[in-house]
Amino acid sequence: MARLRRLQNEGIARDIFDLLHLCTEYLVIGAGPAGLTVARLLSLKGRSVTVVDPELTGPKRLELLAPVTLDVIAALDLAYLLEDPAVARPCLGIRRRWGSAEPEYDDFLRHPRRTGYVVDRARFDKRLHAAAAAVGVEFVNARLAGVESDGRGVRLASYGRPPEKFAFTGTIVDATGRAAAVARRKGARVTICDKLNAELLEETSGENGTSEPAWLDVQQLDASSWSYQIHGLGGQAQTWRIHRSGTRSTPGALRRVDASARMLSKMAGDGWIAVGDAASAFDPIASQGLFNALSSALVASGALISPDGLSIDTARFYSEAVTAAFVRSEALRSTVFR
Repeated sequence: MARLRRLQNEGIARDIFDLLHLCTEYLVIGAGPAGLTVARLLSLKGRSVTVVDPELTGPKRLELLAPVTLDVIAALDLAYLLEDPAVARPCLGIRRRWGSAEPEYDDFLRHPRRTGYVVDRARFDKRLHAAAAAVGVEFVNARLAGVESDGRGVRLASYGRPPEKFAFTGTIVDATGRAAAVARRKGARVTICDKLNAELLEETSGENGTSEPAWLDVQQLDASSWSYQIHGLGGQAQTWRIHRSGTRSTPGALRRVDASARMLSKMAGDGWIAVGDAASAFDPIASQGLFNALSSALVASGALISPDGLSIDTARFYSEAVTAAFVRSEALRSTVFR
């Protein structure tokens, strides 16, 4: 008890103190869209859930949600977020230009849903956090420092303190993004299918401007790179260059992120399951990334609350489903970015 009191006095969050008393069934590591969504869904089903993340803030990035993603958004009861002009801006479609050829148009008006959306990820994630907190999800401002080899504990670090071990025998949800910090400690291997880098070349703040529907413009730059120009709220705009590993980086790029297409050898196992980019990851600017986060969270939560729970069969079926979705997406991408 003295050690627990010391932790409180030193400023470690109350939630970490509570974790020592095993007051949670599910420990979600990561507060991106996948982690926040699976936590919210589990809590809505009466499960106790704790999310561990050092920042609880989304990336400063604009991302596209194409019309095909909107059925999942509706199933998650998140359509209200896209209707909020402070979070999302309608998108008319995608214009692609390869070399000197005439532009190709993917006009969203031809889709049953008729529109897509450009999402401000920082604001979107903040609203997801509020939605999760509103249904009882607890939050810990900490980072994962390790998973005990016997599967009966984790080590968490916070506020620059040395890692502390916490006994935990429930299910860990790996929502750590491309790091796949839990899954890799559990023996899953990462396979990179197409090694890509993304560089932010230009950015407009959007303090003044329109929020009328806009297009996502994609243009081939050379044989191994292309650019996106995406328009967000109130005139926000970002231009990204995507290029394959081994090609020259752009001097003066404002930001660089890993955009590789990659997946795990398995997405779930004994006492753990991976969601979002931790399970499979895509180019972060196009629509697959955010859609993958939300859809995998929906499927994972269903697996976790199934009558058999995360059994061997359930873990295998989930891994096969995520792998199949990844393979289909990559096959489609190869026909577009030819």
